Amino acid sequence: MFTKIVLCATSTHLTAGIWRLGKLQSFQIFQNKEQGYQDFKRFLEIHPHIPLYLLADDIEEDFRLETLPHTSGNARREIVERKLNQIYRGTIYRAAHFINREKEKRRDDRFLFIALNNPELVQGWMQVIEELQAPLVGLYLLPMVSQVIVKRLKLMAPHILLCERLSSGLRQTYLHNGRLRVSRLAPILPDSENKLGFFYVTETEKTRLYLISQRHITRDTALSVVMPSLDANSEQISRLVEQENGVDCTRVDLVQLANTLRLDAPLLQKTPELLHMHLLAIGNVPDNLAPSKQIKNSQLNMLRRGINLTSAIILLAGLLLASMYLKESFEFEQSTQQLASQTQVQENLYNEVAKDFPSTPIPSNDLKLAVELHQAIVGYAKSPERIMRVMSQAIENSPEIQINRLRWVRSNDIELKDTDQATVATPIPQASAQVQAGFVPDPTALYQVAFVNGEIRGFTGDYRAALSSVTQLVERLRANPEVEQVQILQEPVNVSSLTSLQGSTAEERTSQQTPALFKLKIILKRQGVPT
Repeated sequence: MFTKIVLCATSTHLTAGIWRLGKLQSFQIFQNKEQGYQDFKRFLEIHPHIPLYLLADDIEEDFRLETLPHTSGNARREIVERKLNQIYRGTIYRAAHFINREKEKRRDDRFLFIALNNPELVQGWMQVIEELQAPLVGLYLLPMVSQVIVKRLKLMAPHILLCERLSSGLRQTYLHNGRLRVSRLAPILPDSENKLGFFYVTETEKTRLYLISQRHITRDTALSVVMPSLDANSEQISRLVEQENGVDCTRVDLVQLANTLRLDAPLLQKTPELLHMHLLAIGNVPDNLAPSKQIKNSQLNMLRRGINLTSAIILLAGLLLASMYLKESFEFEQSTQQLASQTQVQENLYNEVAKDFPSTPIPSNDLKLAVELHQAIVGYAKSPERIMRVMSQAIENSPEIQINRLRWVRSNDIELKDTDQATVATPIPQASAQVQAGFVPDPTALYQVAFVNGEIRGFTGDYRAALSSVTQLVERLRANPEVEQVQILQEPVNVSSLTSLQGSTAEERTSQQTPALFKLKIILKRQGVPT
């Protein structure tokens, strides 16, 4: 994932360098012939599944500045593809580099259309790459990387002509406001080495005239020539170009730039294109010219690397979790052993003390069962507190009512009869003592049933008032949310129409002495059951 192979193809050879973590490890040069192809194949077999980046440095390049309507998304891709097919119909390696958007009128988009018109330059190397299915990331033109050098040098002139001496010759690249517009390559012939200054002057003038003809600049435009070089003697060439061509020429020391980029400067002496390859390796990737079918192996390789990385992360997370659980298990085991030893110590202490205990005739299991039964009985134990509280609340505002007797039982039989026979008044008919409608007793549950005997205190013979007092008492009891049912078993007077009248007016004094007795049956609701 952190290793890259950067290639640079010229008309005579291919330079292949290996970068790891942004630092050049090694490089080799393969000649553009059959033996060189075989050596390059063995090189790729030694380094499989490493992403490849291919730079092309050739004379047959094309640069065209075009203006297209401003669009975005799929519409933009379609209009750019249509323009590429129109300009480069039979060209395989082509691309559209977005420059900027115009600030006036319709604010159209400006593109630089670039192409490699000589596919034979990389055909032999591409055949080896396709044969081995090596992951080619893309094909790029070397001048596209040259504009990165200007950005690194922080040159701010609006019109710059970058003159670079490479293995393939003198490359002059024109940049407008730091953006590439056009580039040309002039091979340096052997007889030109002796007249290198004159060669620079001549080629600079040719490039300037070409820029004027293409209306990139005018004759009055101040053109700034930049000459990156390792040789201090190139200062003389820059002064000659400045005098003969009437331009501002600046020499740039590549040693300082190479040191800034962590690249060995002596390597650039024989292989100058290593600077462009290094810039590409550390992330300055320009627009790709290769078609999608030639870079599909790279996409599959990236997918495979992504899957491997995800698997490695999951594996690492699993190992971390496993180690954490193992640590917790070890700590739990230690805690268990510690508690077991403490338990053993306590058992030994208990046995030591229990030796002096007197012997019991009852087995320990029976004692345990007895304790559990006692706890269960205590849990089921109830007191008449509830019925007393209910009666107290009911008679609180009735001082004329006197409670003589209260019998409280717990039973699952709500038809339970009272055993008291000391009633004076005649009981009411059975029909009036029926249970209230809607109450369905649970035969498996225990209900609290109370029989209440009472009388009207200070009764003087006003039976209507006595009946009213008992009726109000019953209503208050029925209104209590803790009461399930109230039955009147005996009233102060028998008001049934079926009974016969008895007595004499002569017995008025005796009748006044007769007490007004009543009897109630109260059933409380089960505790814990919703009301």
